[in-house]
Amino acid sequence: MIDRLRQIQLIQGGMGVYVSNWRLARAVATAREGVTAGTVSGTALDIVYVRLLQLGDPGGHIRRGLAALDAQFGVTMGKRILERYFIEGGKAADARFAPAPIITVRTEQGGTQIPAVSGANSTIPLVIDPQIIELQIATGFVEVWLAKQGHQGTILINFLNKVELPLLYIMYGAMLAGVDGIVVGAGNPEGLPAICSRLAQHEPVSRELAVLYQGSGERFSLPFDPRQVCGGALAQHPLKRPAFLAIVTRHDLAQALAASGSEPPDGLIIENHTAGGHNANPTGPLRRDELGQPIYGPDDIADLNVLREIGLPFWLAGGYGNHAQLEAAQAVGAAGVQAGSIFALCEESGLRPEYRNAILSALRTGIDDSELVRTTLVSPTGFAFKVAQIAGTLADEEVFAQRPRVCDIGLLQQIGLSAPDGSGTRTIFQRCAAGPIAGYVSKRGLGRNAEDRRCLCNGLLACVGLGQIKTQAGEVIEEPAIVTLGDHLDGVRRLSRNGQAHYWASDAVADILGETV
Repeated sequence: MIDRLRQIQLIQGGMGVYVSNWRLARAVATAREGVTAGTVSGTALDIVYVRLLQLGDPGGHIRRGLAALDAQFGVTMGKRILERYFIEGGKAADARFAPAPIITVRTEQGGTQIPAVSGANSTIPLVIDPQIIELQIATGFVEVWLAKQGHQGTILINFLNKVELPLLYIMYGAMLAGVDGIVVGAGNPEGLPAICSRLAQHEPVSRELAVLYQGSGERFSLPFDPRQVCGGALAQHPLKRPAFLAIVTRHDLAQALAASGSEPPDGLIIENHTAGGHNANPTGPLRRDELGQPIYGPDDIADLNVLREIGLPFWLAGGYGNHAQLEAAQAVGAAGVQAGSIFALCEESGLRPEYRNAILSALRTGIDDSELVRTTLVSPTGFAFKVAQIAGTLADEEVFAQRPRVCDIGLLQQIGLSAPDGSGTRTIFQRCAAGPIAGYVSKRGLGRNAEDRRCLCNGLLACVGLGQIKTQAGEVIEEPAIVTLGDHLDGVRRLSRNGQAHYWASDAVADILGETV
């Protein structure tokens, strides 16, 4: 598979929650088969699908995908999911979405109590509900299956390493659908290439979890055995091993991954801090400019000479959404580029039209990219996060102040342990810096680390028209959105004629490849 990927010059970024959905990925993959790769986002797919099913599954696409899953593997997983969540004709407009289950971890005995630290090296496995695992697998399968229908182009799936708990299961579901590549960013994906290889053989895997306040010599893991899903029916079918691409910012992490003691990635995406969404924070103490933006320096830029010496194929990202930058990337040894924002604003993107129109309207005014898009520290992950400054969204301080702090989705929750009681026993907890501050502090958090954090789970779902709603004084109110973009929008300006016209994914592909638009 990696030989095929080496020919890819343009990778469409895996953006946000359902912004880079199967429609967009399919459009890019089919634009120039063998040269372009479309990417679906693996973030929050379970929440997206549960809400789309409650809207009546517009177009019937999810039902087609779930039926294909059941038929291909001889299971009833898709049928069970439909029975739980599908609403014929859709829910009432003023009805809240019924929640998808929050992913919580427990011990293998089903509790949350962890005994005193023994002092010896030990690994404690944590598990999640099998019904949730099925939902994750199914949504990963369906999203990739839909993206791959009717063509031989390349489809990838993108994950945030920080969203730990669903990753293994959605990745396995994507592999069941024949995904061509796994892309992982927002953290160190060490160990995941080897897990990818084992899952391709339906072998049991285990991934170490980041758990706060664990004892010396203590480790926690998330085990997964595909042979235990649906009575082992899924494991009866051979899979191909997809390529694994790691998104990194600096060359030192690239070197470490290439020298991995388990298995190196098959390729690298080198993402500059100008890219949209989550970015690595600046190296060293945080400094800000006169606009309050984090200041990045030479140490935050990957050394291309080192990257070439590593020998893995690599693609450059963050400000590479035009033909000149593609040529520049290839001139320094890159296979090509990854571009996101130019696709986020095309017609096939999942971005809600009103936010796309707001951005295009802002571009018509001649606004600078630095005014339209700001690098913030509002993400509960602690990573820098790019936010488009759109009125009525969570970028607006008044909107943020008026929104009650809730954590009812929980994808960015941290796992931690309480202080030991008299017997030394600890209790597992999960917390989010964007949730209620009192609850965060009660779980060993510092209030100052939560003060400006904003709920990305709800905000990004609202960005694609799937925000939770409530009725207040007879008025239906939707969760405020948060919109993320990169801060190099030259390609968007060019294709939209400075915000005056809409464009399609094929236009963006042609523009970056240097063809006439």
